[in-house]
Amino acid sequence: MYTWELDNWPAYSFDQKSAELWTSQALAASQKILGAIAVVPESLGSEAKLDLLVSAAIETSAIEGESLNREDVRSSIKNHFLGPKEKVAVHDPVAAGISALILEVMDLFKEKLTAERLHHWNKLVIPEQNSGSFLTAAGRAGQWRTHSDAMQIVSGPVHNPTIHFEAPPSARVPAEMQRFLDWFDKDSRGVPGVARAAIAHLWFETIHPYKDGNGRVGRAIADVAVSQMLGQPLMMSLATVLSKHRKAYYRQLNNASKDTLNVTPWVDWFGERIVEALDGAIDVIQYVVTKARFWDELDTDALNTRQIKLIRRMLGQDAPNFENGINASKYQNLTRCSKATATRDLQGLVAQGVLAPVHSKGRYARYKLVTTWIVDYDKY
Repeated sequence: MYTWELDNWPAYSFDQKSAELWTSQALAASQKILGAIAVVPESLGSEAKLDLLVSAAIETSAIEGESLNREDVRSSIKNHFLGPKEKVAVHDPVAAGISALILEVMDLFKEKLTAERLHHWNKLVIPEQNSGSFLTAAGRAGQWRTHSDAMQIVSGPVHNPTIHFEAPPSARVPAEMQRFLDWFDKDSRGVPGVARAAIAHLWFETIHPYKDGNGRVGRAIADVAVSQMLGQPLMMSLATVLSKHRKAYYRQLNNASKDTLNVTPWVDWFGERIVEALDGAIDVIQYVVTKARFWDELDTDALNTRQIKLIRRMLGQDAPNFENGINASKYQNLTRCSKATATRDLQGLVAQGVLAPVHSKGRYARYKLVTTWIVDYDKY
């Protein structure tokens, strides 16, 4: 039986002490972030913030199976902080929409959560030109669903689908959402912050009020709740952590939407993810500082444009592609140079102390970037 079918719906319960523990851990992690930001140059703090916002936008879409161009997302978010003459054109409405949502959550987290705000968010994640072809009047972006057929989450073949969840009938959605919004704005204020965020996300996803875009809007609600708990805009990417644990995330949501309104396992799991996301923000700040110090120490005048291009790639968004290092063949493909030039350039970077050999024999020679300037944040 789904939880919305229970007689005592939506009287969620949870272990109070456990929720308070996760909340205190989240608050402590947040203070550590503030301490780290306070001791780095403002420009580096802004870069770390931008990286986290970009990651949040990309990963909340990735959870839904949607792949966005990182540069489009980065440009969309960066435009928010630029003057009119400095802005660049962004041609992907999906990237622009999800970026606008992430920024609005950051800027307006203190504002009251209303149906109008949620409708606006839903329109942002389901751009007009993408929604018209498959969303009928009964499920158009920016309004509660009104279709008469069951709202189900399914997988598998059309002739034999697996039904993972069925939401309340569309006729119940307006009243259910009003009850949820009243709870979020008033009745939930005494609930431990982590439990409030976890339950808000779960409750919204259980109602599933829109034809599409529920996951992205629901995670935005969780972001708002976490920001309100911390008393400041999010300096983390919860969506990145949820995307990393995507299968467990869906499994936990599914389990928490059935049979019982005691959601202690869900609150504990979600609390752990919030703390993981906050700890991850420290890693991002540390990486940005490490990267800046790397460039400060580097004698770029002694390097050619090909070598600098490689370093930028290895330190930038393509860093995961270089986890196993760089070899001559990969360098050739990246810089469009000859094998002899690739070998000479790589050996030159080793001589400069920029690269270190991982495997140094013949055609199997492979190198990794040397990054030794790590900030110790434990003292803050």
